[in-house]
Amino acid sequence: MGRLHQRASRTVATATVLLCLAVCLPTPAGALNNRGTAAKSEAVASGSWTATAATTSMTFTGNTDQTSTITNTGTVALSAISYKVTISTPSSGSPTFKVYACAVAWATNLCSGGAGTQAGGSLAKGSTTTVSSTVVPPIGGKVYLQVEPAGVTSSTTVTLGTSITSPTQLRAAVKTNQ
Repeated sequence: MGRLHQRASRTVATATVLLCLAVCLPTPAGALNNRGTAAKSEAVASGSWTATAATTSMTFTGNTDQTSTITNTGTVALSAISYKVTISTPSSGSPTFKVYACAVAWATNLCSGGAGTQAGGSLAKGSTTTVSSTVVPPIGGKVYLQVEPAGVTSSTTVTLGTSITSPTQLRAAVKTNQ
């Protein structure tokens, strides 16, 4: 019995030492409390997101396309941009309008040989609609809008405004391992 008692005492003593070591030793970073050390520091910077239209009001008396230049005057890269388009109600007719975006200036109603990228659908008289486009101006750069009318028989005004929704239309910063 003495031997059995000695073994039990040693087992209890060993278990106590192991338990104390497990509790008292520092935990490696990230293992329990998600703690770690930073090797470098980084500054958090703020930015602004703004875009302006060179032409905000267009009057159509026929079916001739008109353009506006949009400039990214902010400091944050965009992934999309929205345009608030308001169309007046003419004295007669039921004109419709489409908005197209192009990364380069329009030449003879073409965007680099193509039709451009349509933002939204066909817009009707007397409406205010917000349309979005993924054709965006780079920081300090431009995109070019073309408003295409159809069925204009009397003077109709189209008003353009820009809108950028944070964070859905802002491009995420890219971090590199430096």
